[in-house]
Amino acid sequence: MRSRGWSRGARSAVWVLGALLSGVAFAGVGGLEGDDPLRGTAAIAPAVLVALWRIELWAEDQDGAGADPTIRLLEGSLLLGWLLLVVVRGSWSLPSGSEVLAGAFFLAVGWKILRTIPRLRPSLGESVPRRPPAVFFWLPLVAYLAILPWCTSQRPPDGDEPYYLLVAHSLAFDGDTDLRNNYVREDSRRYMPRALEPQLGDPVGPDGQIYSRHSALLPLVLALPYRVAGSHGAFAVMAGLTALLAWWFLRVCRRHHPDRPGGALLAWALLAFAPPVLLYSHQVWVEIPAGLLLVIGWDTVHLSPERRKRGAWILILAVVVLLTFLKLRLLIVAAPLLLLAVIRSRRGSTILWSGLILAVTAGGVLLYNQSRFGNPLRIHSVADLAFHEVSPFTVLQRELGLFFDGAFGLFAAAPLWLILVPGVLRAVRRDRGLLARLVLLLGPYFLVIASRREWFGGWSPPFRYGLLGLPLLALLLVPLWEDRRRVGPRALLAGLGALTVGLTLLWLAVPGWTYNLADGGSHLADAASRLLGLDFNRLLPSSVRPRVATWLWPSTLGLLVPLVWWRPRRQLPAAGALGLAALLLVAAGGTALTSRLPTRVLEMEDPPVVSEKGRLHPRKWAVERVRRSSGLLLPEGASLRAPVVAGGNRVVLVLRVRLIENDEHPTGLTIGDGRRTFSRWRVREGGDWVDVRSGPVRWIPGRDLHLAVGPPPEGAPRNGIVVDRVLLEWR
Repeated sequence: MRSRGWSRGARSAVWVLGALLSGVAFAGVGGLEGDDPLRGTAAIAPAVLVALWRIELWAEDQDGAGADPTIRLLEGSLLLGWLLLVVVRGSWSLPSGSEVLAGAFFLAVGWKILRTIPRLRPSLGESVPRRPPAVFFWLPLVAYLAILPWCTSQRPPDGDEPYYLLVAHSLAFDGDTDLRNNYVREDSRRYMPRALEPQLGDPVGPDGQIYSRHSALLPLVLALPYRVAGSHGAFAVMAGLTALLAWWFLRVCRRHHPDRPGGALLAWALLAFAPPVLLYSHQVWVEIPAGLLLVIGWDTVHLSPERRKRGAWILILAVVVLLTFLKLRLLIVAAPLLLLAVIRSRRGSTILWSGLILAVTAGGVLLYNQSRFGNPLRIHSVADLAFHEVSPFTVLQRELGLFFDGAFGLFAAAPLWLILVPGVLRAVRRDRGLLARLVLLLGPYFLVIASRREWFGGWSPPFRYGLLGLPLLALLLVPLWEDRRRVGPRALLAGLGALTVGLTLLWLAVPGWTYNLADGGSHLADAASRLLGLDFNRLLPSSVRPRVATWLWPSTLGLLVPLVWWRPRRQLPAAGALGLAALLLVAAGGTALTSRLPTRVLEMEDPPVVSEKGRLHPRKWAVERVRRSSGLLLPEGASLRAPVVAGGNRVVLVLRVRLIENDEHPTGLTIGDGRRTFSRWRVREGGDWVDVRSGPVRWIPGRDLHLAVGPPPEGAPRNGIVVDRVLLEWR
């Protein structure tokens, strides 16, 4: 049997390699330029299709289903047609032709994966195997490699990613972590269009060396593949680590739900092929490696006592050490993991040695940072760690934001993850032991990241800070799938699943839309607002700009999703269609509500606000911008227009404004609706924020709010007025 497996694997490798060479040759012969965003996808597409075909053949052998040659022929024809469209799309008049073709390719890949997943069920047997078949590694890896060329060409490395890559470049070519020469040579242009500059707080050595404030452990892993294949070698390694994380998740399912292989398969599919893991699969962040280490540690901790020998303890301690060196904040999960291992061992000597090793590891990192960089935490000051100064109300708001925030939350990226809510409630009733261990491991970490002053989602795809714990949270989903044939679960899975598929295709076709500015909105909501002339951000929960929706969505969905999941208990063949219909009704209702909901707060950064000569203040990339009040700066001579949905016949306007003073002359602000002037406000001294009241005035429905700053005296420097928001009190 093993020789047969090796033989099949060798044949599959030959097929895939041949398809890859054919794709590369086609990309060259087809005249695709080196900067063509679809060149890499076209080159890898045949290999992706062949790899999926070979995996499907293996799956067909497992479940005894016969192959349909007509489908194979159709798939090959569609691939050929897609490649031809890639070549001729230059003559299209569509401005987003490349995005449409990329989305079509990802849709085809996703369709094949969805057809293959049910056929993998027999390979898990009656009980989840201790070592799941390798197909559960290869299938995600193929998916991650399929999206890699397009996503990396459309969204260059951003946030912390380019700095990890620059350290990897320095290790690969210079053999050190001193980035001074790399900044001078602008080595970052090898993988992004601009030259990097040192980050705020980067340590400087005694002889002028410039080091990154990020740990060198992840770049050390990426250095060799970076040397061989550049940044794409590093991206491919990240894809491999992500696929290994998905495979190891099934091993963990063996510890807790061995008799539920069907549920384990579906939870694995959601984890592996839905955002956020899918979005992070090729990106250079520490969260995926940290999640892998955490899953390995959890798996080892839960070994049965007769199998927990010295090697297991060495592995647990190695995981703890690697987590600490990967990122210092990961000590917050490394320590509870070690504590969990000690609790399960109940041996005094183990407790002593484990505590000593943890103290030496953490102390060593702190002492090294202090001696090398002059700061034990590298960047954070004591003020950054003053968690006691953050109110419990703010912590709760940010904790909810990790999951519900319209820009950075898990459920906004992939609504299907909402079934975690009934999963947690089920664990409270039936599996308190597992839930208690998860709270022990992840609770302190989630509490700390929500208490940090700099937490606002981060400039990264959604759920970045919580990503490392998501594979363990997915364990709570495994038992839920037993109820999936009832009307409630089927309706929820159909509606949320369809929405998740649509959003996933959007995130892949336009990868930059997963990165949002912390201004209370999102790219998707902003685009819909511009298209329809409505302010959809009002309906989205935000932890950056708290509003009614910030609390309404968690409370409503927290009650509604479990209620629909468990009631009613009967089965209904049309439950899936019912869920899709509910999704369409919610979308239509949200649009109708937005067009009729009275405007009570106008945020000046929202898309419907149109400004002439105005600009964001502070500017978009100002350091720590989200910690300060921000708005729209109107220099003298500038104006803005904001649409208003009337909520009454009379209104009081309260403007939060601040004067930016460049010259000692009075600056005036005119408030009106474009045809009438309500009031004029003049200020002579700048500095603090003030509230300016206007009204009550009679409001005519259909009119917009107009604000204008008068011109400066001739020859005088321009002053400006920053408008943060406008409150509308209807009467």
